[in-house]
Amino acid sequence: MRPSLTIPEGLAVADVVGQRLFEAGCTLAALPAHGLKPGGVRVAWPEMLEDADLDWINACPAEDMRPPRPGSAAITRMDEALSWIGLIGDDRLNWRKVICLRLVVHPISHRYRWTWRKIANQLHIDHHTAKSWHQLAVADIARKIAQSAFSTSHIPHFAA
Repeated sequence: MRPSLTIPEGLAVADVVGQRLFEAGCTLAALPAHGLKPGGVRVAWPEMLEDADLDWINACPAEDMRPPRPGSAAITRMDEALSWIGLIGDDRLNWRKVICLRLVVHPISHRYRWTWRKIANQLHIDHHTAKSWHQLAVADIARKIAQSAFSTSHIPHFAA
């Protein structure tokens, strides 16, 4: 299945990809987490987050303070956006790490749990580099999504 995006007038594909990734993080934060433990979550998340601080699960508000559960359309959009992370090549694992860490948002305030400086400290880089990697990863995802089914990178084979 080929991902399809609706691009509003005046926005670039990368802007829409960034918005959809943020929406995916918000949807993920709003999903109920009954009975999950950090060991269970670690299995579901990409292996690069094994050493990440997962205290944000315990910091989630009580059930009566949580936002309403997301609908099926929001979950479908979240699944699609999270699948885009796999479009980042294996040679760019640090880009994936930055994208995954920025997906963690507070379920009510929708503020990022991982600031650029915390991400930079986690990856032992400068915070400007972390921002740059995030922008490059979003641009890479956008480029791959926007590529047509029959792109010009195909090599034509002519009959002899």
